Amino acid sequence: MHGQNWPFYLAEIRRAMAPSTGCTEPTAIALNAATARKEARGRLEHITVTLDPYLYKNAMCVGIPGADERGVALCAAMGATGGNPDALLCVLEGISAQAVDAAKALVAAGRVEVKTREDVPGLFIETILQTDCDAVRVLTLNHHTNIVRVEHAPFAPYVPGENAHAENPLRACKLSDMVVFAQSVPLGELDFLREGIEMNLAVAKAGLKFGLGRAIRTLQEQGVIGRSPVSTAQLLCASASYARMSGVSLPVMTATGSGNQGITLLLTLEAVAQERNIPEETKLRAAALASLVNIYVKSFTGTLSAVCACGVASGLAASVGVVYMLGGDEIAMLGAMKNILGSISGMICDGAKEGCANKVELSSGLAVQAAFLAMQGMSIAEGDGILADGLESLFENLGHLIREGMQNTNRVIVEIMQGSAACHERLK
Repeated sequence: MHGQNWPFYLAEIRRAMAPSTGCTEPTAIALNAATARKEARGRLEHITVTLDPYLYKNAMCVGIPGADERGVALCAAMGATGGNPDALLCVLEGISAQAVDAAKALVAAGRVEVKTREDVPGLFIETILQTDCDAVRVLTLNHHTNIVRVEHAPFAPYVPGENAHAENPLRACKLSDMVVFAQSVPLGELDFLREGIEMNLAVAKAGLKFGLGRAIRTLQEQGVIGRSPVSTAQLLCASASYARMSGVSLPVMTATGSGNQGITLLLTLEAVAQERNIPEETKLRAAALASLVNIYVKSFTGTLSAVCACGVASGLAASVGVVYMLGGDEIAMLGAMKNILGSISGMICDGAKEGCANKVELSSGLAVQAAFLAMQGMSIAEGDGILADGLESLFENLGHLIREGMQNTNRVIVEIMQGSAACHERLK
């Protein structure tokens, strides 16, 4: 593809980025349930939510905006009692205290049932909402806001693989195509990326006041951590992630369905731009390139997996963007990717929670370091472990590792979380 095809790439980026208030997995569940409640007539009596194991894992223990409790049942109930389905991933923004209390009462009364389904190929959310005179089912597949069915009883059975999404056309693209896009897209078309950076910076500012963000800033003030592009990226990204995972009611700009990936992608670039006085235009074009690389990687790894995508997808993509801002070529960009995958490709995803901020901190800092090393000509060689020569081969290996090698890993992670007394204590 050439520069004149920038509308295709731009549409892909816009499709992959959207504001979200709260972690995207609980909000996707709330959106599904809110859609069912909007469609159903009568008085709400019972909710049954069925999820794929990956989404269940990510929604299990994370904070929910507007509530002081956690859990899949509660976020589904909140969607049904007070969610705004027209707001998509901001479905719980501004939810009333009365609606939250009503949701808690539903859960306490045992009127919200949560199940998992192992035979579905990707992201899966099904809500069956029963009232005194109606029953509605809503089905979300593949992506967090991709609602494919809203139907009244009797329900047609769902067949696994139905509505399977086609292979992302970006898989056929080369890194050079993405670079040409970043260089040629009209700058005015990238204003939404500027807005996303500002949105995520606001969350980072909130996160500096408590938790991991405050701790890192204190270490910087004490001289334990020196100020650099690496440490600034870690401070901004960790602060924003910790605030979001705690349930702060501020929107973030997501990337490929994840707020933490949007934070890692955009704020890593912002940090380097601040520290190295990178022009605004260069930063936005780097963000456009990084966004495409992130989408490309996720086309191999899937929407959710057993591997932390903040490292292997958004962190890696941010590293490519940093190389772009520093004036590096495609060889350096590929070198930065290899530095990332050769370092943290095995970092697991054990559900969404405040501890994700530590992984975001690690990923953002490594993204900057990997880029600067690549600019020095230092990168891990192809053939080292799972690394390969060439963009497509590199991520085919990663995708194969995740799809074929880590299915059992995710099952064990979920089992451990379900059996964790500490995790269950947080749900009280």
